[in-house]
Amino acid sequence: MRLGFSLMLFLWTMFPTFAGDVVITVDSGDEKGPVNELVFGHNLEAGDSRGLFSLPADAPEPRTFEVGYAQGYWDPVNQRPAPGVVQLMKQFRFGALRYPGGCLAHNFRWKETIGPMAERGSENWYFGLDEFLQLCSALKCEPQIIVTDYGLDSSLIPQDAADLVEYLNMPADPAYPWAMKRAANGHPAPYGVKYFEIGNESSHGNHGNKPFRRYSEVEYADYFNSTVRAMKAVDPSIKTGYVLDGPSTAWDKYIVKHCSELADFAIVHSYYPRTDSLDPKNAFLAVMAGGPQFDQLLEEFRQRIREGGRELPIALTEFNMSSISGRPDAMRFSFLAGMQNAETLCKLIDPEENILLANYWFILNAMYGIVTTIPDSTAIAPDYDGTLVSRKAASRFFMALKKFTGSEVIGCQVIGSPSFEAPSFAGILASRGEKSEPEGEPVPVALEKYDFSSFSRYGNRLQIAGSVVGRDLTATLCDFDREAYPAFAVVPRPKEIPRGRAWVAVVDFEARFLPDGESTGTASVGFGLMDSRGWEATRCASAVYGLNKFREWTKFSLPLQLLDDSERVNLLLRFEHVNGRLSGKLELRNLSVKVKASGCFPAYPGVTAYATKSADGKKLFVIAFNRSYDQTIPVDIRLSGFKASVADIEELYQDNVATVKDFAIAEKQREVTGDAFRYALPPHSMTAFEFQ
Repeated sequence: MRLGFSLMLFLWTMFPTFAGDVVITVDSGDEKGPVNELVFGHNLEAGDSRGLFSLPADAPEPRTFEVGYAQGYWDPVNQRPAPGVVQLMKQFRFGALRYPGGCLAHNFRWKETIGPMAERGSENWYFGLDEFLQLCSALKCEPQIIVTDYGLDSSLIPQDAADLVEYLNMPADPAYPWAMKRAANGHPAPYGVKYFEIGNESSHGNHGNKPFRRYSEVEYADYFNSTVRAMKAVDPSIKTGYVLDGPSTAWDKYIVKHCSELADFAIVHSYYPRTDSLDPKNAFLAVMAGGPQFDQLLEEFRQRIREGGRELPIALTEFNMSSISGRPDAMRFSFLAGMQNAETLCKLIDPEENILLANYWFILNAMYGIVTTIPDSTAIAPDYDGTLVSRKAASRFFMALKKFTGSEVIGCQVIGSPSFEAPSFAGILASRGEKSEPEGEPVPVALEKYDFSSFSRYGNRLQIAGSVVGRDLTATLCDFDREAYPAFAVVPRPKEIPRGRAWVAVVDFEARFLPDGESTGTASVGFGLMDSRGWEATRCASAVYGLNKFREWTKFSLPLQLLDDSERVNLLLRFEHVNGRLSGKLELRNLSVKVKASGCFPAYPGVTAYATKSADGKKLFVIAFNRSYDQTIPVDIRLSGFKASVADIEELYQDNVATVKDFAIAEKQREVTGDAFRYALPPHSMTAFEFQ
């Protein structure tokens, strides 16, 4: 029988330290640098959402939630920041606010959002550019703006972006006509906006918009450089960032070499791990194992960035747990998601991480919000003032960080932590043993046959031919008008890789697309790999997009990290964002497959801790995570260079890590004698200490 936690704590404090204790050492004199408040940033969806995901571009849609309410930050009737939200956000650190919000930047045409309401591009643009900056002033946070990538023809964007900088940052002088318009709109003084992202996830294209558009890496580099040159010609002091996709991708390799000269930071997004199909314990193991792997991913990004010849900081402008489900109990709202994101923030504030900005996705209302102020987002409420309606479990961690993060990062080490193992999950390698294991050597796989049976449902609109002998494939499209993901081959787990070991499949090929001269349709045509059990069951897939942009033979390489229990992987074609009727030939040649055993990370640490102190040095803060699913872990916290008499403690613990329900934080106060303080960390918990 397990002892109750309170009884365990009592018994443990009655006995002296033993050899296996975990020790957290905190050195107040080891000052690493100031806490970067811009790491505590957030995202705001307040742009044009029409056509991005499901509705056609010409469909009527009120859009009041985005461009009226500003996701709940704005009172559109009284044209002011919602007073309740401004007050509510004081419970959170709020370094920067990113606008107009992720993919909504694809449609963003800022000139439609300014000036008198009657002159704006839509009758629903109650919240536009000037209102956003008014909101930032009320929240006392840094404005952060995404320059559109697909909202205008690419040839028009550089001048439009230069006009934006003039409107925001130049004095109201006849030499600057757009600054004069700003003054006429009620703000004579320059706003002084510093941070601009040049596009958002631009390698993914503009989603469901019609016509579909997607930059190649070459096209994006041209767009980036021409846009930044135009912007910095107006105000050289601004900071601009380029969009990365993944350190091993052809996109990143090209972008860092061709965009670094004009860039000031590199933009990275992270949603890990995929938890939708996992039970609470496995979701917890995936998150804990994923922590060190996220650290490694950031280091791989840094190494790739250096290839551009400059040491640029990273802007992690979107991060959260990956959770696709739209259900109100989705894991992204959970206690576990709060714990994961809190530890991410504790890491990112360390100056050695070289993080310029970080923006949580996101805090208020809508599909991802962990705080709710609008019970009904479909209509403008005349009496809306932003009063709190409800909060999710994850929000409590952000509130604790507000109270228990000081102004200066100081040295903190954990000695003697136990380690824990975890299997592989989608996007996460296994954690086991005492050291990393490298990947195995790649082994060629000879495909036995192609299976074209899944193509039969499309009739003459999609005809397929090719052979494993010729290592070729040709898909002929005739007025093709639908989304499709037909598989044509299967790669089994090789005998050389034992069951219970994750593995990697890599497909190399050349491709080109020859459109029919009379074809008027557009689409994103791609090549994919997927665990044969399907996306819904495993969330294990990868893809190359936009093959229809290449008229000449072009080489591609596509890897997929499989799971411990993956037995087969499907090779498939992908037809997405089809607009109109597409005709032509997709040709593949020199198709080859290799597989290899995955590497693994060491068993992950059971205890991690982070420390800061107040600006006056009178308070010292420690945040400790127990990363064991079911074990209480006693720790000794030893303070160097700091004398404390009392510790205020907040303990964040829930039995069920998947709970999304709000909960009360356990608050305690303990006396401190000498330079050491003993405490038992509950399983799967975050505990925050303030020593003074």
